[in-house]
Amino acid sequence: MGIYALSWKNLRRNRLRNLSTVLRISLGVIILLILVSSGLGISSVIEKSGTSNGKILGQQSNQTDNENETSTVTTAVNYLNSFLGSTFTENQLLSRLETILVDFVYILDGLASIALLIGVLGIMNTMGFNLSERKREIGLLKCMGFTKRQIFISCTLESGLLGLIGSIIGVIIGTLGIWLISAFLKPDFFTTLLPFWLFVGTIAITTILSLVLGLYPAWFTSQIKVEEALLCEY
Repeated sequence: MGIYALSWKNLRRNRLRNLSTVLRISLGVIILLILVSSGLGISSVIEKSGTSNGKILGQQSNQTDNENETSTVTTAVNYLNSFLGSTFTENQLLSRLETILVDFVYILDGLASIALLIGVLGIMNTMGFNLSERKREIGLLKCMGFTKRQIFISCTLESGLLGLIGSIIGVIIGTLGIWLISAFLKPDFFTTLLPFWLFVGTIAITTILSLVLGLYPAWFTSQIKVEEALLCEY
């Protein structure tokens, strides 16, 4: 049996534990997609406002040529000033609004990264438990001629497969959710909320993180001596 087939076979063991890890990864990916898509949507609204410096309102002639819309914006600004007791001009108020939205996008990106990292970190515990229960099997594999390198690669691929499966499930569910939201609000906004690079990048990053986090358990397992593995009680 090759190391690749061995990785897939081992993945089918400890199904409940592996399923729990996959679900945590999927949840992290879903949260990541929703938060990043929200940030992309806000950024798109800011960019489409038609200003030269990335401001929601630049020169008033660039915002609109419709006098009725200008009057409505001015009325809204005057109402807010009277309500807040401030003296903001139209440009100042909308410029502050853009600053708040941009900061909000950064917060969403940070929360998305944390959510994904928390979901993927479970791989270390899962792989640690899985491999600790297979010490005797590792010893038998070494007796059959498997080298430390082959065992290390096999165990690392197992953690990578967990991340890959979890990311694919999360991306599918997250994509359906974002599509439903965009279909309800604005159908042609879907490609803006979920560009192709986000779809591919999420799967790639999650899989790579899973591989990296699985390196230590895989290395530790590959260093087990045959005598210790075969005498193990598990």
